[in-house]
Amino acid sequence: MEAGGIQRVFATLARAFVERGFDVDVVLVSKRGELLGELPPEARVLSVGAAWPLAARPLLALPGAARSVAWRWLATLRPRPAESVGPLARYFAEAKPAALLASPTSASLAALWASHVARSDVRVVAREANTLSRQIAERGEWYHAQLPALAREWYPRAAGVIAVSDGVADDFAWLASFPRERITTIHSPVDAARLRELAAQQPDEPWLAAGEPPVVLGVGRLVPAKSFATLIRAFALLRAQRSARLLLLGEGPERAQLQALARELGVERDVRLRGYEANPFAFMARAAALASSSIHEGLANVLREALACGCPVVATDCPSGSAEALGNGALGRLVPVGDARTLADALADAIACPPSREERARRAAFVTADAGAARYLEVMLGSDDAAS
Repeated sequence: MEAGGIQRVFATLARAFVERGFDVDVVLVSKRGELLGELPPEARVLSVGAAWPLAARPLLALPGAARSVAWRWLATLRPRPAESVGPLARYFAEAKPAALLASPTSASLAALWASHVARSDVRVVAREANTLSRQIAERGEWYHAQLPALAREWYPRAAGVIAVSDGVADDFAWLASFPRERITTIHSPVDAARLRELAAQQPDEPWLAAGEPPVVLGVGRLVPAKSFATLIRAFALLRAQRSARLLLLGEGPERAQLQALARELGVERDVRLRGYEANPFAFMARAAALASSSIHEGLANVLREALACGCPVVATDCPSGSAEALGNGALGRLVPVGDARTLADALADAIACPPSREERARRAAFVTADAGAARYLEVMLGSDDAAS
């Protein structure tokens, strides 16, 4: 449960399922991370991480050909989910859950293999949270390149596949040769009541006090896919035109490079990297604008959360979810990927001409009105069981 989009959405879903009267287990490879506290106290939180020998033990009973395929499968998985196959198979056999929702792709593959080993009838539903082709191209890691072939082999066993956006669904269907009609698009749910409660809290940030210059907010892990370097370059252009400040919430490997870039551009005094914040919504409610400069996104749920907080949004029109999150531009400004000048101009417009209170309320209502959790249950349990 480290700070990340998948983890935050799963915490939201766990709370929603508990509120609907379901018994909920949250099954983690490792029981740690900043967002553990976001899980509902009624949920049982389990850790199924294990060593390789325990993960591989079920393979010994397979016939030669099947064992060969299974070894190849395990060898190409991301190591941590692969280690959980054996313990997860035991969990299926002992707990006998009705359904299991898994994400990302490597975890979904591990869940499908574990259900096969356990001969379980659990309904495994795979959730695709990002544009897989972009992840493979960007990361260049050996196991990522194997995921499409593995998905072609094992995803037909899934009870359902959920994608966070149509763009993610289209990309996965093409890359894995998977029937597009078997993929259900469900935008990640926003817990409106909880978000409003958190947004009302006062953040410990002097820059957000009344009378201070307007603040542009960036939220996310400091990784290449988020392209915060583009945002800092855009902010430098904005800062040359008017007084403003930039706050980045999140941690990651690019922290040092981003701080160096701010110094190089002469804006280090007006750029603050605060690190991970447990409550980013209090910042969203008070920022002049939220900017997303990503190279690719699954849905960019942070945009929907910002809109729900009443914060104006500017985002790059990246593959594949930002446009969907913003209603193809109806709810926020879309700009080309990597274009610092256009991003700076859009931010200047958002600060100079903010939407009215009524328009902010309309945007917030739009992103919090969908029944995301109920639609997840329809796929996980079948329409009849979810309705009851």
